[in-house]
Parts: sequence; C-alpha cells; structure tokens
Amino acid sequence: MKEVSPGIFLIREKGTIGAIKPPENIYVIGGKDALIFDGGYGNRNTIKHVIKEINKIKKVYLKRNIPFRVTRVLPSHVHPDHFSGLKKLRKYLDVEILLTKEMAEVINSRKNYYDYYESDNYFRQNYIKKNTINMLKFQLRKPLMHLFYQIIYGLSFIDKPDKLIDNETIIQIDGEIWETFPSPGHSSDHISLYNEDKGILFSGDNILRTITTWLGPPNSDIEQYINSINRIKDLPNLKVIFPAHGSPVTNPHERIQEILEHRKRRTNQVHELIEKNATHGISPEEIINILYSHGRMMNNIARGWVVLTLRMLTEKSLVGYKIDEKEVKFYPK
Repeated sequence: MKEVSPGIFLIREKGTIGAIKPPENIYVIGGKDALIFDGGYGNRNTIKHVIKEINKIKKVYLKRNIPFRVTRVLPSHVHPDHFSGLKKLRKYLDVEILLTKEMAEVINSRKNYYDYYESDNYFRQNYIKKNTINMLKFQLRKPLMHLFYQIIYGLSFIDKPDKLIDNETIIQIDGEIWETFPSPGHSSDHISLYNEDKGILFSGDNILRTITTWLGPPNSDIEQYINSINRIKDLPNLKVIFPAHGSPVTNPHERIQEILEHRKRRTNQVHELIEKNATHGISPEEIINILYSHGRMMNNIARGWVVLTLRMLTEKSLVGYKIDEKEVKFYPK
C-alpha cells in the first residue's frame, strides 16, 4: 500500500494476461469511517492481499494515534474487475456494500448479469451478420467465457446490497464532503467521486494516465463518454485524478484535452475511411484491419470503439449501412 495523498491509500492488485486482467487500483479513503473505492477482483489470493494491506494502513493510523475503521465499499461501476471482490470484502471486513440502483440491477444474480451483456441484441450492437455460423460461434463462446470470467476475476454477485445510493449524492468521510456524480460512457452505470476542497477525483476507468479506456457495446457510449469527460474538465479546483488502473494523473486538464482530441481524431479516421470506400462500402472488420494492421489481440479489443463510432455516425445520419450476403458494410450519406 502507498499513501498517495494525506489520508488516502492506494492498494494495487496484481493483474495477469495483459489488458484482459490489468493491475487494479483499490483506494482506502479516511480513518474512523473509511471508504473503499472500487471492489477489485474476487479471487482468494487477491482478497487476502487487500486485507493484508488494510492491516498495514491500520498500523499507520495506530502510530499516528488516530482511529481507523473501514465501514463501506463503493464501486465506480460493475465491470467484473470492479465488483467481483465486494462480497468477500463485506464478509472479511464487515463493511457495507454501497451500490446505485443501476449497479444493483445488473449484478444481483448471475443470470441477470449475463443476460445484460449477452442479449439478443449482441449481433446488432456489434454489426455482425446474424447467420447460422455466427450464431453457433456465439453459443459455443458463452459457457467458455463464463468459466473464464469466474476463474480470472473471481465473480461474486450481490443479491442484497447494504445500501442503495443515488448516483449523484454526498458521502461524508471523516467529516469531509465527497460527491458522487454520474459519469457514463465507459459504462452506463459509471460514477466518479470528487472532493472539491482537496481537488481530488477518483475517475474509475474514465480517465487513465497513459492509455485510453476501453469502449464497447453493450453499455458504452462515445457521446456520453465525451460529455462525462467535459463535465470532469469543468470541475472546480481539479488538481489530481486517481484512476482505477495505473498511476495518478497530476496534469488533469492536459490529460483531459488529450483524451478529447484522441476521440475526435478516431472519429474522423473512421468517417474518412467510409468516405474513401464509398463505391463498395467498408465493413467494421476492414476498418479495424486498416487501423490496426499488427496484432489480432489488439484488433479484437479495438472492435468495441470502432462499432460505437459507427453507431454514433449512423445516429447522426452521417453514414448508412447495408447487410449483404456475408457482412455489414458502411457507406457515406
């Protein structure tokens, strides 16, 4: 653990398999009624590591002769690397689980969770032609992915949170005022946590120091993401951002501007490729292969933001698409 700001401690959970399971930042804020921000992974060794690090924090407070007790845990959103540890943290640390209504509805059971991410809209959302071969691949993929998520993330669902909160509310931690506010885009249920006096923002996955966040269906939205980033840009007294992955962002306004320019550049790239291929059209796969000519893994990860950009351009009536015998192709309007 590391004290990244007075009374704020970072616990870093180890990751594996690169971007599939990245190192996760868990933050402990405060002393006598401390809050854990983000639940992290639910694997046994990971939880043991978190508890060990919290015990180290207790010793720090003991030396300072200040009371310390963790009382609550709040995730930034309910992607598996952010909620899987909630149930075990409640069990071993006797903390309350705080969730927004939207979070609670998604993770209250295994069935609801997988139904939410694997609905019949999968093919339409991803601009994949719905045919027998693709349907068979999809059905074979599901049980393998369920097993993968269980082993890698240690999924554990929450049928009864201890407290439901509004996604825009005030939380007091050791007498200090912290505000949550909705920041959808990366995830529709995403919230951020901000203390204006300190100028400290916990950004979850929305703002990372050196890499761009993942965006993809079913519950990401690029326009919502841009709106959230602009809202963060306008926060009064913003000084430092603590993200869910990687190091603190100590130049928040410069980093925010980089993110906005990156998203604009990516949108223009997709639009220009459609314009250049006006005669025969261009498929999402062709766009991805042009933008990411090296590495199939990167191509798979990139598909999310590409199809979201295509959806946004379609909704703005800047492009249209047709479904031929094999694939979906996009054309300029």
